[in-house]
Order: sequence, then structure tokens, then C-alpha cells
Amino acid sequence: MKKFEKMTRREFAVFCLMAWLAGIMIGIGGTASLLASSRIDGGLGKLVGGFLFALGMYAIIAYDMRLFTGMVASLPKMGIKNTWRLPVCFIFNSLGVAFIAMLVHFSPLEAEVAPAAANLISAKLNMDGWAANALGSGIICGILITASIWSAHYAPEKRLSVTMGVILPIVVFAFCGFDHSVANMLYFYYLGEVSWRVVGYVLLSMVGNAIGGVILPFIAMLRGADKDKTA
Repeated sequence: MKKFEKMTRREFAVFCLMAWLAGIMIGIGGTASLLASSRIDGGLGKLVGGFLFALGMYAIIAYDMRLFTGMVASLPKMGIKNTWRLPVCFIFNSLGVAFIAMLVHFSPLEAEVAPAAANLISAKLNMDGWAANALGSGIICGILITASIWSAHYAPEKRLSVTMGVILPIVVFAFCGFDHSVANMLYFYYLGEVSWRVVGYVLLSMVGNAIGGVILPFIAMLRGADKDKTA
């Protein structure tokens, strides 16, 4: 386990800024995905939306931004005293997606985006067993996010395409509708609803993302492949 790593004020400010920027990229990708599902009917709309959402993750990895669902892969080696970074990262990710939601609110896109987000999230909140779905869906999403992030490091060693390795897991989770806690914040902003069920859904998807995100790193540690491969 790593010892406590103290940040300078400048390092902390940069960390928060990069987390905010990551939220912006998720907000842009999520908005584009919602537009695709609104303008293109059926599975094709979901598929196109998945690719558009993946561009946000690609930018996050390429520019070394800080995303909550990416950082959780570091938990096995992070050390208890350094876990404060995760909630701080999520807060600034949420501020980033809120910034995009605010800009969209004052644009013509809102007429298409807001109803699409409301339909997506309302269906999840109103289903039977919504809590179990949020947790289980979040776990699967966490696994795929870690697979995407690790592809940036492992793909060259296997002579595979880094771009495809990063994008494909994101397309899969977006197409299947698995729960990404930061993206969920964007959809809830568009929904404009605050309730105990909304808060519970966000928290359960966060826990699910964290559980799923550490599965691959934990197995890698058991195998002795304990190099830090997270962004």
C-alpha cells in the first residue's frame, strides 16, 4: 500500500481542474449519445450513441484527465489515507457535467436532450428492483471502464490497436445501458429531479463502479502483475 501522499496547493488545484475537465468530456459525450438515441431509432441509435460517448473517454485517457470511474482501479494500491481523492474527483466530475448541462440548457439542443435523458433515467428509477439494477449494472460498467483504461497501456505490448482497445469497452457499456455514475449525474441534471431514489441510485451506481473497477487490478495483483496501469 502506498503511504499518504500530500499534495501542494498547486497540485491539488490541477487535480481538481483535470477532474472538472473529465466531467466536461463525459458531459459532451453523454449529450451526443442522447442526441443520437433521440434522432436515430432503435439499436442503431444506441450503437451510434455508444461510439459518440466513447470519444469522451478517449479524450480523458489521451490528456490524462481524472475520472472517478478510472481512479477506482487504483484502490488496491492507493492506501486508505489517499482515498479522499475519489470523492473529491467525483465532486469535480459532477461539476463538469453540470457545466455542460447548463450550457445545453441555454441552447436549442435541450428540446431533444432533456426528454431523452428523462426517458432513460425514469425507466431505470421506476423499474422493479431498481436498487439491485443500479448496483449490478454499475459493477459491469466498472469492469469495462478499467478494461478501457488498461488498454492504453497493455494494447501496444500485444500489438493491438490502442484506439479500439479504449473505445470498444465504452461502446459496449453505453450500448447496453450499464450505469456510469458520472454520466448518471448528467442525465439527472437534465431530468431536473432530486429525490431519495435519485440519490440512492447515484450512490449505488458509484459503489457498483468501485467494485467493478477493482476486480481486474485485484486479479492482476494476485498474479503478481502489480504495475500501476491506471490513468
